[in-house]
Amino acid sequence: MLQSLEEWSACQFGRHAPGLATLRRWARDGLIFPPAQKVGRKWLVEPSAAYLPAGNLVPVLPTAAMLQRNPLIKRIMERQNGPASHLSKPKPAR
Repeated sequence: MLQSLEEWSACQFGRHAPGLATLRRWARDGLIFPPAQKVGRKWLVEPSAAYLPAGNLVPVLPTAAMLQRNPLIKRIMERQNGPASHLSKPKPAR
């Protein structure tokens, strides 16, 4: 069952809970995992959710399955790195 940001914050931080504006910013910026969901005007989170400060985020490389399911991710990766076929070839020694 999902909780409001205020309920979640009280459970996670107790009397040191951040303000509602901060909680909303964390939800909007994706700093809560699993991600908060906006339902109407309220943000809801899993009771087991955790706050992940921006400095502690780990970049995730897309898997082959992700690329097949989502062509947008594939296009973005190809635009940044060139076609996927070039990623798997070893670079020649100089």
